[in-house]
Amino acid sequence: MKKLIPPLFCALIIVGTYIRIPLPPVPITLQSMIIMLAAFTLDWKQSLTAVAIWLFLGLIGLPVFTSGGGIAALTGPTGGYIWGMMLTPPLFSALPRKFKDRFWKLVLAGIPLNMVIYIIGTAYLMHNRNLGMMQALSAGVIPFLPGDAVKLVVASIVSPVMAKQLEGLEKEETNC
Repeated sequence: MKKLIPPLFCALIIVGTYIRIPLPPVPITLQSMIIMLAAFTLDWKQSLTAVAIWLFLGLIGLPVFTSGGGIAALTGPTGGYIWGMMLTPPLFSALPRKFKDRFWKLVLAGIPLNMVIYIIGTAYLMHNRNLGMMQALSAGVIPFLPGDAVKLVVASIVSPVMAKQLEGLEKEETNC
């Protein structure tokens, strides 16, 4: 069962891609919430594997990113956000389990997680679209702050419950 968890989270990330509100140049999706769930729920190897599978599927051309799939998606305006999402789960999955069971600690951990995604995405958006800092922030960060705050709260509520369920599945597997 443990080997199925990263592909399951990869599938959740892909589903989160298709639940979206289109805003140019970067749509609002549930990808970042699923990325946070992976980071808060899984260990660093599992979360990195889930996101790496997602990235690989996108690189080979499957439409798993908000802008489709293939190299063009990684070099388009949302490319930096994709790379930011790739880097954050293993960093935050390394948090101790005791830390991951506390709502407010998860919320506080999610703020820098989102900041990493925003910084990488905004820097790349500035480069890709030849925008100034304020233009890039206005297009790629500011409109997303309220939604990302809600997604962070939801991920912080759901993650401890999900972690306990996964632990229960692992215990059942070892007892079989």
